[in-house]
Amino acid sequence: MDIIKELDQNHTCLGLVPSIEYNNIIVNMAWQLSKKSVCYVTLNKTYDSLKELFEKKGVNMKNMVFIDAISKTIKKIDDNEDNCYYVSSPSALTEISLAISKFLKHDFDYLIFDSLTNLTVYEKNAPVAKFLSSLINKINETKTRAIFYTINMGEQSELIKEVSMFVDNTLNLENTG
Repeated sequence: MDIIKELDQNHTCLGLVPSIEYNNIIVNMAWQLSKKSVCYVTLNKTYDSLKELFEKKGVNMKNMVFIDAISKTIKKIDDNEDNCYYVSSPSALTEISLAISKFLKHDFDYLIFDSLTNLTVYEKNAPVAKFLSSLINKINETKTRAIFYTINMGEQSELIKEVSMFVDNTLNLENTG
């Protein structure tokens, strides 16, 4: 799938990712988008693990900054790094929203949100939907294009239905890795 073409036509997209292909798909999407500036919000993998994975696969890390909401839950982090801002946890929706808002002011070409599935581990669907509605409204006020990943499985069907109402397009990312 040509994610750049999809995001040229749609300001915000929901990407449905089969769990078995998850790593291949996130690498492929990051590789495609990293030719321009990318803000990558991770609630799933630590910045260090993403950095290692992306560098192995040739993703252009010079064009990427990260908002990492998982590392502080598993280890002590003293300071933010040049290209990574650490948020306290995936359940800190206000803190995540503020961090993303701050980064949106820098006119990134793309925002990757990885993943909505992880938000539902920490919060019920209603607060997640409210958070996403607000976030998508903020994104729509900028030139930044965004893709929100979610694992495509039955347990996520309600969230997928709800989020589909906020985004411009829902993409089945199967077999794109």
